[in-house]
Amino acid sequence: MLLTKIWAAILACLATAFLAGMFLLSFGTAGGFTEADRAALQATTEAGVAALAAEIQASPVSRAPAMLQDPTLRAALFPTPNKDGSLPPVDVPGTLSNVANTGLFQDYPQMTVALLDTTGAVIASHGAEVEKIGEVAKLPAFINVTPDREEQFSATLGGTLEVVKVSEALRNGMRLVAIHPLDLGAKSFFRQILGTRSPAALIRDGAALENAKINDQNIGDAFTKLAGEHGKEAPPVGASQPFRVGEGLAARIGAVGRVPGPAGTGDNGTMLVVLSDKTAAAGQKELMPALREATSNGMTSEHWFALMFVLALSLALALYLPTMEVSAPLKRLTGEFNAMRNGSQQQLFYDTYGSGPIADLARAAHQYHEALRTSLQTAESVEEGDDKRGASRRLPAVSQTRSNRRVPPGRTGAQQAPEPPSRPDHDEAPTLAHNPVPAPSQQQQQGGRGPGFFTMPATKPLRSRETVIGNLMTLDNDPNAPEPAKDDAVREAYYQEVFEEFVKFKVENNESIDNFTYDKFATKLRANTAELMKRPDVKDVQFSVYIKDGKVALKARVVRA
Repeated sequence: MLLTKIWAAILACLATAFLAGMFLLSFGTAGGFTEADRAALQATTEAGVAALAAEIQASPVSRAPAMLQDPTLRAALFPTPNKDGSLPPVDVPGTLSNVANTGLFQDYPQMTVALLDTTGAVIASHGAEVEKIGEVAKLPAFINVTPDREEQFSATLGGTLEVVKVSEALRNGMRLVAIHPLDLGAKSFFRQILGTRSPAALIRDGAALENAKINDQNIGDAFTKLAGEHGKEAPPVGASQPFRVGEGLAARIGAVGRVPGPAGTGDNGTMLVVLSDKTAAAGQKELMPALREATSNGMTSEHWFALMFVLALSLALALYLPTMEVSAPLKRLTGEFNAMRNGSQQQLFYDTYGSGPIADLARAAHQYHEALRTSLQTAESVEEGDDKRGASRRLPAVSQTRSNRRVPPGRTGAQQAPEPPSRPDHDEAPTLAHNPVPAPSQQQQQGGRGPGFFTMPATKPLRSRETVIGNLMTLDNDPNAPEPAKDDAVREAYYQEVFEEFVKFKVENNESIDNFTYDKFATKLRANTAELMKRPDVKDVQFSVYIKDGKVALKARVVRA
């Protein structure tokens, strides 16, 4: 059944594939997200990164260097020396505060400004986050700004994404530094780009920045998990490919992008994480609408035909292969039985059927055949049949004539006939056994397995136990045995001998011999002999007298060539 097992495995795989296909059709695609969903998410993330860059460049800190043009602040920074060459006392921090409050801070109260010397030390500062100015002085982006240039860049200061403005150095080496939190409000350009559906957050060092979660839908740690697992895969510009985050139907896809500027640089840079607005469960569909959608997306009738062909082929093979693997061994086993019946095969080749029900049947038939053959080889040819009470009856002791004595070992021909007896005056015809067959040889009667053993020949249906034994046994073929006498005189003498023995049996069995004549008896023997001699493998025909069902009967046996 190897083919059946292999095909069963193939069918299981095909069934799984078909069921998976139907499930995916009703579920959208694998995981509930289409390629269009992934492309849209990646594009949204890239747009968010670009919007951050635009917000950084548009920050109000870009106006801070204009404060250096204020006459009051310049007078404080560059006082006019007294006539004696001494410098008048000046209040740089107070002057910086007054200029900021009367000017820039009226519109941008969240801004912080400061003056730093050439070493980065704070000379004066004013604003809401003066404590962060010291952090700015330590940033590589600030340190690397040359005196003749001004820079505006992003920086993560104290858990907040800030925009930093560094002015050109004054002639005394001082710089004006201004910081302002990046605007992520509802009216910001960044929020307009992301829209109101896609959840997003700014993540740094495994935590979300203050007020940096957008459209948070009780997502939990999905932002930080995605940034921690795939933050290194974010490119310097743009966004990463979408990744799956979460389990089951609550899973989402998300992409990661770096905040433009120094804030997003390095492994600990600030990341923009954008998640899909829908979960995997949102992609689930009913089967029929999914099929209609698949058809509209390019699934043609040719695809349906191929699918139905594969299903039909699978069904046909599922029905045919098991039938083939059962019918073929049965036909083979039937052929072996017929070969044994015709005598061209001695036994079943049961060990060639492998395993399974057919092999068990062949093995059982072989064991039964062996048991039957052993039993028949040890049976006695002169003790046959049972009486009506089930008791075995032995033939009476008579003279050992040609018709009933056993053939000696190695002899298959008939013995020389004695002088023919006188013919009795009886007209009764002898009773012949049905389906005349050969009697067993002495070697077979002693339990040996001689070369003359053969399986049941093709004859008419059996009618008695004696006939079964006769059909299953034959004489050994000995090439040294004498040829049987075939001339009419010898054969007639032999018929007379059989007739004499038949009469003796009837007398000893208390059967009537009235009207029992030799003519009718010999006519019957001649007819049986002529019929059996028509077979090409029969060399001679002999007869034995025995008791069958309590009555004397005659049985024919053949001597094979």
